[in-house]
Amino acid sequence: MDYIQVSLGLDVPEEARDYASERIGSLDFFAPCRVDFAWVSLTSDRTVIHAHARFDLKWDEVQAYAEAGTATEAIDLLRERLRRQLVSLRLTTVS
Repeated sequence: MDYIQVSLGLDVPEEARDYASERIGSLDFFAPCRVDFAWVSLTSDRTVIHAHARFDLKWDEVQAYAEAGTATEAIDLLRERLRRQLVSLRLTTVS
């Protein structure tokens, strides 16, 4: 997925950008149609990393939110929530 924007808040390590791009960017495989745009935001309140993502598809929008103690944990939770939504959307689109 070449069209993913990742924004980082204060106290979020820079390496989280690449990890998010790689993990979230690979989800276009599960989408029922082309992902027009993907956006990921990682913020921190010093104890918790908050991860929010939005995929804009042709006729739909998929959003997910997760939080965890580390950026990698939050991104992995976010990825799983997005994946489930995309698979579900794909199944309803095919039916």
